[in-house]
Amino acid sequence: MGIMDWFKQIAGGGAEAPGQPAPPAPADARGSDVGGLDFKGAVDAHMKWKKRLLDYIDGDSTEELKVDVVCRDDRCPLGHWIYGRGGSEFGYSETFFDMKAHHANFHRCAGEVLRAAQSGDREGALQLLHHGDYLRASERVKTLLAKLFVLVADGRTAIDSHVKWKERLRDHVTGHGEALDADAVRRDDQCSLGIWIKGEGAQNHGDTPGFAALRESHAHFHETAAQVVATAKLGHTGKAMEMIEEGEYAIASDDVTTRLVDLFAHYRR
Repeated sequence: MGIMDWFKQIAGGGAEAPGQPAPPAPADARGSDVGGLDFKGAVDAHMKWKKRLLDYIDGDSTEELKVDVVCRDDRCPLGHWIYGRGGSEFGYSETFFDMKAHHANFHRCAGEVLRAAQSGDREGALQLLHHGDYLRASERVKTLLAKLFVLVADGRTAIDSHVKWKERLRDHVTGHGEALDADAVRRDDQCSLGIWIKGEGAQNHGDTPGFAALRESHAHFHETAAQVVATAKLGHTGKAMEMIEEGEYAIASDDVTTRLVDLFAHYRR
């Protein structure tokens, strides 16, 4: 299981029941850093709160937890990110907004568990920890973190796969890269971005006007890329390079990138 599949399983409710641990993470969990946050680390740190509170209730904790601190949603690493870079980069997203709200609720619930424990109500604290609002809030934060990662990583992966085309074409024209066929390049459903557009992209964003514009722009981009390949095949290397750098291809490529950025900047979930 790759890191993206791990997040998708969590986002889709991969755990068998509320309170169950997240599915085992892949051995290689690289690629979970987006926008200044290690999303896997954030999920792991969030899920450790239950043990931290349980250890406190059982008297096994060495931490000096304070209710007025635990109740605050801006003191933990995830909270710092939410009120800092996370909000700046992803505040447009309703998924981020929901995650922020549920994270604040989670800390309120954690504070209630701690308050009960510190008042000597061990059974009440355990009840709140295992069966109350704390459990529901914790599950929601975990799910929304995974959901936000999938949405954000979609955009990052789509843009990365698109920008590689320029290097591929330049290498082909100069005879240093792979052999490209104009008819194959013209197809807009064979590249990584095209596969995403017809698959996960359509599923996650297909009902938005921005996605329809991206699909049309991407098809036009492949047509211009095919023209570059066809021009190079005729031996017009200089002309082909000019098309890549300043011609219709360059305009089409910039248009795809712009529409991708716009899609993920204005998408509402």
